[in-house]
Amino acid sequence: MRNIFHGYYQPTDAEFKKLWTEGLLVPDNNVLIHLFRFMPKQREEVLAAFKSFGDRLWLPHQVAKEFHDGWRSADSSNRGAYSKLREDLTKKKGEIDDLIRRFSRFDPWPEGSTMNQIASFFDGLSKDIDGATSNLPDADEVFAAVSNLFEGKVAIQPEQKHIDARVKEAERRMQAKIPPGYMDKRPGDYLIWAELKEKAKAVALPILFVTDDRKEDWWLEQSGKTIGPRPELRQEFFSETGQMFYAYPPGRFLSMLRERNQNLISPETVQEMERAELASDLSERLRNRQFLLEEAESVALSAFVDPSSLLRLAWRLSRAISAEAMSTNPATDAELAALQDQISRNAVKLLSHDNDMGEDEYSEFKERSSDWERFMRLTKAISREEFADEVPAVLQVLSRRYNQVRKKRTF
Repeated sequence: MRNIFHGYYQPTDAEFKKLWTEGLLVPDNNVLIHLFRFMPKQREEVLAAFKSFGDRLWLPHQVAKEFHDGWRSADSSNRGAYSKLREDLTKKKGEIDDLIRRFSRFDPWPEGSTMNQIASFFDGLSKDIDGATSNLPDADEVFAAVSNLFEGKVAIQPEQKHIDARVKEAERRMQAKIPPGYMDKRPGDYLIWAELKEKAKAVALPILFVTDDRKEDWWLEQSGKTIGPRPELRQEFFSETGQMFYAYPPGRFLSMLRERNQNLISPETVQEMERAELASDLSERLRNRQFLLEEAESVALSAFVDPSSLLRLAWRLSRAISAEAMSTNPATDAELAALQDQISRNAVKLLSHDNDMGEDEYSEFKERSSDWERFMRLTKAISREEFADEVPAVLQVLSRRYNQVRKKRTF
């Protein structure tokens, strides 16, 4: 069975050995972008780790393109994070100063009291941030270092006819939820995947892929723990190329490389990469929350309705649609279809402000209303797991905002 279902079995020791000693190392763009956030020592160690693979280091054309398109914004975002922290601390200092001023007390704080040291404490924090900012890597130097490292190790651009065919295939796989790439709005991940398969087949070597993409279309997870790359990916890769594919998050990759060569990677660099992964994951989650927040408020503002009620309906409808898509029981399908219809009718009532809408009016509203169309786009977005996970947090924000508006109107 192992020969037939290769991707569903843990690689043997011999296969792992071949992967690390003979395979091509392919870092994803999100890993290269982390280099713009690292201090010099950690950055040089990561670059040295890549360089240690020699001629076995390689980049798909799509990865290189994404890197060239995004490195400047990555540097700007990194510096902006330090600036935002400084602004937030200044704001917090003002809040504490105001709290103390409003505390009425006859006797002043005694000499040497911590209360009298608040200003100097925050000034020290600001100086630390300024010092860290001044030590941030020069973006042009990092860009040059990465460019030099991959000189002669980047795939040439595929012919346009091949790109067009791959984009079409990516769209098909998105609809069918075939990994990788179905969690993305663009076909980039599948374009990378297609290049990886093409390269492995051409050179007859396994691929060791390092990526900070944590979406479910790359990884097999169980009870909140990442087991490894999805079996479907490894199976497809082996079936089409005859070669092994395996992937690691960047922190895990550096940790395993350190086990093989402790002089190459320090524990501090492994920890720094792991922190970068956590920060990247948090940043992605915050972006998803902001997207849902803006979409729900935009549709609600257009229809003059409560955005939290609107988002709850979109969330319920997305779950009913997803459940039906996974069901194989005709009776369950009928129940879920009825549930979808009920939720849809409630949404139409909310958007149209009409609780007594007839069947013809209901159908016409769904066909002609731009608010309904936008509501369904929101529902479709929530069907993606990374957005659905953030709905509870967004609902809390919307509820607070809506309650504040009602209080202002009342009083």
